[in-house]
Amino acid sequence: MDTKAFKWLNFLLTFIAAIAIYYFLHDSIAEQFRIPLMIGLVIIVVVSLIVAFRRETPGRRKDDENK
Repeated sequence: MDTKAFKWLNFLLTFIAAIAIYYFLHDSIAEQFRIPLMIGLVIIVVVSLIVAFRRETPGRRKDDENK
């Protein structure tokens, strides 16, 4: 698999995990913590999206080739 496929897979698995966490926890947590839980999960998914699709810098690319 190429790097782009791994990036998409990482994002997709993070998104699915966030949905699963919310689905299984939303009935067992108190009402006042549901919105913060949703906000926290959205932040995790957005950070995963940013990490997955940020541009490759030339310095990081050279490190990959030297290994």
